[in-house]
Amino acid sequence: MNTEQAYNTIANVLFAHFEPNEQFDRLELKMEIGDGATSREVWKYFNGVSSQPIGKSLPLQAGADLRRAVFFLRDNLLETANEQIWGLTFILYPDSSFNIEYTYEKSDWLKGGE
Repeated sequence: MNTEQAYNTIANVLFAHFEPNEQFDRLELKMEIGDGATSREVWKYFNGVSSQPIGKSLPLQAGADLRRAVFFLRDNLLETANEQIWGLTFILYPDSSFNIEYTYEKSDWLKGGE
């Protein structure tokens, strides 16, 4: 896997959370990345209203692909830039452009009992 493939996987899995004909201004995926676990939230924004997917279950393989992509990005950033990320926000727009922001601090979910 390379960075472009990881971004493509994340975009495809994010889009798969919603019905193909749903309109949106942007789709947003927020992930927390631990040593072997992830947590995610998905949102759709359209005409100033935000919503989460309802009743659409993600195939198991899509979830596995998503985890593989974010673990790749985490490991790649650590190796190439010596930066440890603990999460990311991926925003996808209708024209297929995207923005990605990384989180460099552990969330409370990842800190657990620390």
